[in-house]
Amino acid sequence: MRTRQAFVNAVFSLMLQVVLAISGLLVPRFFIAVYGSAVNGLVSSITQFITYLSLVEAGVGAAGTVALYKPLADKDSLRVSGILSATRVFYLRSGLIFAGLVGLLIIFYPLIVKSEIGDGGFVRLMILLLSLSGIIDYFFLGKYRVLLMADQRGYVLYGFQIIGTIIMTALSLWQIHIGCSALIVKATAAAVFIGRSVAAIIYCKYHYKDYKFNVWPLKEAFTQRNAALVHQIVGAVANNAAPVLLTLMVKRDALTEVSVYSVYNLVAYSLSTLLTSLTAGLTPSFGEVISKGEKDVLKSSYSVYEMVMFLLIFVCYVCMALLLYPFIALYSAQFNDSTSYVRIELVVLFTLAGVLQSIRHPALTVICAAGHYKETQSRAIIELVISLVFSLALTPKFGVAGVMMAMCLSYLYRTADVVFYSAKRFLEGTLKRTLSRLLRNGITMAGLITVGVLLLQHDTTSWFVWIGQAVVIGITSVVVLVLVNFIFEPQEIKGLLKLGMGILTMGERKSTF
Repeated sequence: MRTRQAFVNAVFSLMLQVVLAISGLLVPRFFIAVYGSAVNGLVSSITQFITYLSLVEAGVGAAGTVALYKPLADKDSLRVSGILSATRVFYLRSGLIFAGLVGLLIIFYPLIVKSEIGDGGFVRLMILLLSLSGIIDYFFLGKYRVLLMADQRGYVLYGFQIIGTIIMTALSLWQIHIGCSALIVKATAAAVFIGRSVAAIIYCKYHYKDYKFNVWPLKEAFTQRNAALVHQIVGAVANNAAPVLLTLMVKRDALTEVSVYSVYNLVAYSLSTLLTSLTAGLTPSFGEVISKGEKDVLKSSYSVYEMVMFLLIFVCYVCMALLLYPFIALYSAQFNDSTSYVRIELVVLFTLAGVLQSIRHPALTVICAAGHYKETQSRAIIELVISLVFSLALTPKFGVAGVMMAMCLSYLYRTADVVFYSAKRFLEGTLKRTLSRLLRNGITMAGLITVGVLLLQHDTTSWFVWIGQAVVIGITSVVVLVLVNFIFEPQEIKGLLKLGMGILTMGERKSTF
């Protein structure tokens, strides 16, 4: 059963990331062309401030999900209900704090951007609309999301989100086309989010009739909540600091710089979430395996998972390194300030940051599945310090490039730490294999990029040409990387192909999830 649910979750998660990536690329392009870089930068900046305010969630979701793995596997309805009740209480408290902080943001943020966006009422309404999704999540949806993820039914949330994103994208593009206000566009997106949240809640009420949310809360089950919060803070700073730092520290055209970052990050974030969509589906499966002490199953399953992830990661970032520059040139061609967007140094830095961050995900999946938040929080704090110190030093002088250099340094430390920690605590004897895979795939990636730069024309004149280049680069990367890995690990590649066929036919394998 674990194989089927993990597969279904992975497929739905992958579909969601594809839809989000398409939406994330289409809507901002037309949004910037109609409303300008300053308004787009405003939206990106507000979104990141709200991300920081969301830290009041305080690790409830992660800790609650981990706490539910064992009682759900044991079918202990009483304990599940107690944990869900505690989740509800914690989310209500967090929601009240979040709403208060949003109120403060509405009061003070317009003063920060007054020189570029003089209409304070417009800014305040935009903050309110962009914060609605967080308010709905804390007060209504959060407790159900935790239950679905822990019960390996994340595909339900993904399905509703896919439908909602498609509807939101279509309505947003239509409203932009007919000249609606930017506020109307964002209000429509908020309404769609509310609709899909209601649908998910109705599903849970129907499907989980045996679980209650109003029994005595088992707050003691949330022993990892504070430690999970530390990791959330680190993740928020390391991954979302750029728009805030650019808003506060760049003296001229700060919102334009934020917009430039947001356009590059659309591609980087879409690619990263596309790659980690497998993680969302497999973390509960690993959690169940670890909770049952099935060490041999864990090691064999992890080896396959790591191989798949490394192949996907290096294929994707070869493509990004060679295709991002012409993509940005075509994407921004209709912008009034298009020359501000096309920067080769950002292509290099975003690609490097993406590789350094993504290669940690297989090992990080196991750490999260085991609930080792407290054990690794000191390491996360070090990552936070590295990110902050170098961002504060480099951002005023180098702008977006400075933020990205700081990210690369923090990612380098944390990724190395995660790989070594996971190998020592859960996957004994696998470190050499992991490092060998990283080394050979990294060398192969460097070779493919070098050859690609020498062969490709840099004056990509149309989307048709760009798509053709993308197909050639993608196929070549897959073939070369699979062949290189087959030379070093032929049995793993053969086993991977057999496993893929088994999953497609819904066959069960003892060595997998």
